[in-house]
This record gives sequence, structure tokens and C-alpha cells, in this order.
Amino acid sequence: MTTLYVARSGILATVQDAGRWGYAQWGVMVNGAMDDYARRWANWLLGNADNAAVIEVTAVGTEFLVRDGGLLALAGADLGATVDEEPWQPGNVRVVKEGQRIRFSRRRHGLRAYLAMPGGIDVPRVLASAATDLTAQIGGMGGRRLEPGDTLRSADSEGLQRATKWPTMRRSHILRVLPGVRIDRFPPGAFAQLLTRVFWVGPQSNSVGLRLSGESIASPRGDWPSEGMAIGSVECPPGGQLLLLLKGRGSLGGYPALAHVIRADWPAMGQLAPGDWVAFDAVTVDEAYQAWQAQEMSIGIEENIAVMPLAAPLAGIVDVHDEYGRRLPESGDWVYAGQLLLRLYALGSYVEIRAPHDGEIRILVEPGMLVEGNTPLVELKGGFDGKAN
Repeated sequence: MTTLYVARSGILATVQDAGRWGYAQWGVMVNGAMDDYARRWANWLLGNADNAAVIEVTAVGTEFLVRDGGLLALAGADLGATVDEEPWQPGNVRVVKEGQRIRFSRRRHGLRAYLAMPGGIDVPRVLASAATDLTAQIGGMGGRRLEPGDTLRSADSEGLQRATKWPTMRRSHILRVLPGVRIDRFPPGAFAQLLTRVFWVGPQSNSVGLRLSGESIASPRGDWPSEGMAIGSVECPPGGQLLLLLKGRGSLGGYPALAHVIRADWPAMGQLAPGDWVAFDAVTVDEAYQAWQAQEMSIGIEENIAVMPLAAPLAGIVDVHDEYGRRLPESGDWVYAGQLLLRLYALGSYVEIRAPHDGEIRILVEPGMLVEGNTPLVELKGGFDGKAN
């Protein structure tokens, strides 16, 4: 069995699975992995059951000592993982040996990485889940964060050794939303304000929700009865500063919801860190469902990924903001088909460069740069073709 000893706990590390679903009516929160997409990739790499428990490493500072060698899989954020100082990229399985040290020392992209063991981590289940609930103090290692001296063992001794070139994290600063169930309580134009502004993730954010700063949104007046709180709700407290609910949110209470982040973008929501900017785009219910379907089908892709260059149709000046002055996607972001990537100012107007399909982008030009026609502007890596294992 693979066995890890916690040498340093870092900012935060916990045992998580898909979460504790079906108990909210009794006040039990879902919790579980903040990025289920990355968690599922970690399990797929080893051939584990989809809901096997993993270690969720948040930010940096966590360090493990290998007590018994075996297989480990890594997915999700790039937190500068190393095995005895040798870099370990997400999307790969490593054979680790007794005495080796695994460190997460530098946050490059995203916030949460997932470390999987063969068969999952061997911990007791509470209400059918191994997910750690730090508030209720249940699940995982006695309902608490990992601490130095803890020992974690794999449930099985053997696993697969898969690898993927497909991104195991879908980072995005632009989240897709549907109108909130209480949008009728808001002043006219509040939803439009949400879609035309940029917000910033505040340092008070945690697994309950992200506190967003920025230009205030017109909020409802008066008192309203408490009601169920949904994951992904964009709530608007009286001060107009937004609260974006995550999987550790309460079951009842809260403020009126102006919008709801679609299920396909929950993983991206869970990778946002304090200081990150975030914006919102509206989609239809059909588009939300199609996005979720496409994401579900993409887990388990092994084949090489095509890289598509997108070139300037004519000479122009590069603009990385939309018509409202909001920032457009950055290098390393996951984008969806039809999403605006860049604009070119040419002949007195703007030419929009949009993504032909879903994928991860790399921006090849700088803001304000004058480019000639046919100059490569963006590389788009991805494009799901339906071949999954």
C-alpha cells in the first residue's frame, strides 16, 4: 500500500471526494472537492472509482514524506509540485519510493491540486462520504485539516499508470451564468451591471464562498425570508459587494441571488484565488446543459491534442478588453466555443477574434501591439472530438 506521512500541512490540505450529497435538508453541507473536474482526472489516471477519496492541496507549503512506496497521481492546479526536487506536472502518475519527499512550493496556475492513491485514501466514511467538513468536523481525518504527523494510506496496492496531455484543470476568469431565481427582486438593470463589470476575489474568501470586490451592484431593498442556498449562487448583500457561494455554503439563509454560475463552470470557480479577477457572461439553459455534457465527456481523453493558431484577418491594433472595458481571457484560461478572445482595431472599428471551439488558449501578442494581417494572435489547444475512454 502507498503510505504518505504529512511533514508540513501548508496553507490547507484535506481529504475530499465528490461531497456529501442528499443531506442538506438536515443542515449537512455538501463540501467535497472544490474542483470536481480535477479530482475526477486524478482518480482516472490511476483507474480508481470516480468517487474515490483524494487529497486536496490548497495553494502552497504542503509537504509529504513517502513511508511506503507505490503509485500517486496528480491533477488540477500547477502548484510547483516536486518529488525530491524533480518537477511533477499535473496529468501524470509517478512511482514514488520510501524516503522521497513531495512538495508543493509555488503557485503558478490555479489554487487547488489533487493527489490520488490507488483505490483512494483509506479513511472512514460519514454519511456515505469521505469529504472533510471543517465546520461540522466530520469526514476525512476526523473532520479536520491534515496536520504534521498524519499518515495516509491507499485503499489498494495497485493501480493503472495513465497519462494525459489534456488539461486536468479548467481555469477561467470568466464564468457563465443564468439569471438568478430572485432576479425579480432586484432593481432594473442589476443583471446587466453584473455582465458588464469586473470583480476581484477578496482575501476573506474560503470554501463557503468567494467575496468579490468591485463596483457595487444595485441590491434589493427590504427584508426577505430565508430560503435554500444553491452552489454557484451570486448573492448580493445590502452593501452591493457580491458573494459567490461554493460547496461549503450553508443550506438555508443568505441574500437574494442575482445569478447562478452554471455547473460546467463550478471547477473554474473552485480554482479562483484571492487577487484573481472574475467576470460573468450570460448563457441559455440549453447552452449550460451542453457545456456540462461536453465537460463530462472530456474526462479520460488520452490522445494528442491539436493546437490551432488563430491569425489576424487584417492589420490592426490588439485590444484585450471588450466593449465594456472588461478584460478578456488570459493565457492558460479555458475558453468556450464562440467566446471573445481578442479585438483588433482596424479601419475605424473593431474586429472580434472568437474561439471556434472549446480549449485552452495561449495569447501570442501584447496589448496595444500593431500587427500585420495573418499574424498569429492566439493558439487554441483542444477541441473535443467525442473520443473518450
